Amino acid sequence: MRTLILQRRLTMLTLLKIQDFMSRALRGDTDVPPSVLKEFAEDCRASTADQMARTKREWRLRMSGLGRPVCQQILDKHGVEESMSYNTLFRFLFGDITESIVMLIMKEAGVDVVDYQRQVELDLDGTVIRGTLDVILRDETGQEKVWDIKSASDYAFKQKFTGFDGYEGIKRDDPFGYVMQGFLYSEAVGLPFGGWIVVNKSSGEIAVVEVPDWSQDDKDEYLKEAKRRVKLLSDPNVKPIKPYPDTFETYKRQGEVIRTGNKVLAKECNLCGYRHHCWPDAQIHPKVTSAAKNPPKVWYTRLKKKEM
Repeated sequence: MRTLILQRRLTMLTLLKIQDFMSRALRGDTDVPPSVLKEFAEDCRASTADQMARTKREWRLRMSGLGRPVCQQILDKHGVEESMSYNTLFRFLFGDITESIVMLIMKEAGVDVVDYQRQVELDLDGTVIRGTLDVILRDETGQEKVWDIKSASDYAFKQKFTGFDGYEGIKRDDPFGYVMQGFLYSEAVGLPFGGWIVVNKSSGEIAVVEVPDWSQDDKDEYLKEAKRRVKLLSDPNVKPIKPYPDTFETYKRQGEVIRTGNKVLAKECNLCGYRHHCWPDAQIHPKVTSAAKNPPKVWYTRLKKKEM
């Protein structure tokens, strides 16, 4: 318990440093050196140039993608084109530039940045996979940890990253493979995985979500699964597999679960760029069971009942 309390205190100290610097900057009480601003501008220029000159990239195993659903990765390997809406470019740019902003703030706030954007590699049973970790921070006790920087929607920030369950909640609902990604970076450099520094894209709030020390034991299971996936995906004869099954749409009335007759995509498929490949007849429609004035939109594979 004392270890957990200390860990949380150190995490809060990092967050307080960031928040204090941002508050002082708003008051005009900071003076960022020209060299730091030049470095920030160069980071933004490089990431923008990279995103604006996107080309079809050759498939390869990557630490950042290995935790994603296997069915997506197999389709990617087979050269199936991923469908992305125009606003995806903005999301990519926002993520890259947000990371540069956070790095600038942490350095000027006095957070001990050991290294960032380090290219790493890891041998998993004879297959080398590569990646680029976000940042390594050193806390007040001298402990160095790997951290990942994420930007999140208002909903994800509140319900996922800063919700009650913290790390356990992220682990339970992790369609982008954030936990495996963090542990792979961690193993590659021989340091613990600290967690995530998360920016709310809507409000600008920043949260630090730590991986509890006792959860470092999860690393062995994630590395075991990573090895299984590498073996599967390295097979030149690997074939596409069935996507996540669709499910019946339901609602409750007086405690009884009732089906509408409609079927909806699994959450993993909702977020997948290969959705139209696997579900060519899926259609997006306001959620039939929602009573909200502006109901969220849902992907339906069967839409018989269009309103309640």
